[in-house]
Amino acid sequence: MRSPIDVLSGRIGGFTKAEIARRTVPCYKHVIEKDGEQLSLCMLVDSGKLYRLPDDGLKGIKSLAIKARYLRGEMEHLRLREFQPGLCRYVDRAEKAG
Repeated sequence: MRSPIDVLSGRIGGFTKAEIARRTVPCYKHVIEKDGEQLSLCMLVDSGKLYRLPDDGLKGIKSLAIKARYLRGEMEHLRLREFQPGLCRYVDRAEKAG
């Protein structure tokens, strides 16, 4: 929920709209899932962390609020590791298997 101060200052989840747009980049990657490899919408955060982005089809402020959760580190369970160009797997599942 956004407070009145957040609305006036243009903040979403503690970040400005420009900061969210600058720090997140959407991309498509092949992700290894339980049922095989799938092309998925992913998001690169701060040019170093890759996350799976659930395709909810949200637009506007709601979409920026979800991206702000990634910037705050609340979505670590969706973190991916790219082990070949364009091919990723989940970080925590790979650690449990190894």
